[in-house]
Amino acid sequence: MDIRINHRFMTREQKDTLVEAILVLKNDVDSVLRPGRQNRYDDYVQVHHSAMGGPGAFMPMPHRSPLFFPWHRVFLRQFEQDLQRAVGDMTLTLPFWDWSMDGPSNPFTPSFLGGNGDSAQNQRVTSGPFAFKGERFKIRLWDMELGDAGLRRELGTEPGAHLPDSDQVLMALSKTPYGPGPDTWSNFCEGVLHDPVHRWVGGNMSMPTSPNDPVFFLHHCYLDLLWERWKRQHPTSKPYLPVSGVPDLDLRATLVFHAQSDIAPWPGNWTVEQVINSEDLDYTYGLFTSKTILPCAPAPVCQAPLPDA
Repeated sequence: MDIRINHRFMTREQKDTLVEAILVLKNDVDSVLRPGRQNRYDDYVQVHHSAMGGPGAFMPMPHRSPLFFPWHRVFLRQFEQDLQRAVGDMTLTLPFWDWSMDGPSNPFTPSFLGGNGDSAQNQRVTSGPFAFKGERFKIRLWDMELGDAGLRRELGTEPGAHLPDSDQVLMALSKTPYGPGPDTWSNFCEGVLHDPVHRWVGGNMSMPTSPNDPVFFLHHCYLDLLWERWKRQHPTSKPYLPVSGVPDLDLRATLVFHAQSDIAPWPGNWTVEQVINSEDLDYTYGLFTSKTILPCAPAPVCQAPLPDA
C-alpha cells in the first residue's frame, strides 16, 4: 500500500524523483485526450478545467458540491499512478502540504517546487525545476487572463489572501454532518480551507487550470488527508451523503471525469461509495500507520558556557 507523507519529511532523493516524474509527464508521455497537441500532465489540467465549466464541461460538476472530496480523491490517485509509471518507481507517492504549519516559504524552494513569481517578469516563476526559462515546463493550457508565458505565482499578494491556520483546521474537523448545508464539513472545508490557498498562491493556482502549478497536488493531498481525519474523528457520522433521491450526488453516484461525447482520461469507473476509504484505492497516510517512521529534529545543542571549576 502506498503511504503519503508530509513534504517536510521527504528525503532529497524522494523530492528529486517526484520532480523528475512530473517533468517526464510534462515532456515525454503523450496525451490521451489530445495526442500530439499536449502531454499527459496537460490532460489533468484539461480535466480540471472541464470540471470548472471550461471546454468539454461535464455534469455533475465536483466543485461547490458534495462530490468535491471523492472526485478529487480519484483525480489525485490517477495522477499519482501516472507519476509512478513515468519513472518506473512504484514507491513514489504524492506528498501533502500542511499549509497550517509550514509557513509561506515551504515548499516553494529552488530545490523543490521553485519560488515565488518575479514581479519584474510578470510574476513568472524564475527558480527551480518548473521555471519558465527552463523550457521543460511549458504551460500549454491556460486561462486568457494569464496567457501562456510560463508558470506564474503571486504568493500572498492578493488583498486578504491568507493560509488557513490550525484553528480553522480544528474548526473544520468539528463540523458535522458531511453535507450538504452551509455549516457542514464539506462546504466549510471547500470555502474556508480550500479556496484561500488557491488565492494565496495566486497566478496559475487561482485559475480553473490550477493543476498547471504542481503545488495543486500537494494542497489537495492535504485536504484528502483531512477527510480521512474527519472520518476517524466522527466514526458515528456518515462519511458522505446517504442514498437519497438525488442519484447524481449521493453515495451511489458515479464520479464523472469527461463529457459523454469525449474520450475518457483513464480507464475505469468509480462510485462515491467505492472511494470513501483511501485504503480501497491502495494508499493511506503516514500518520495513520505505524509502518512509517518520520525523522525527528536533531537534539538541541546547549550554547551556555560551562560553569567555573
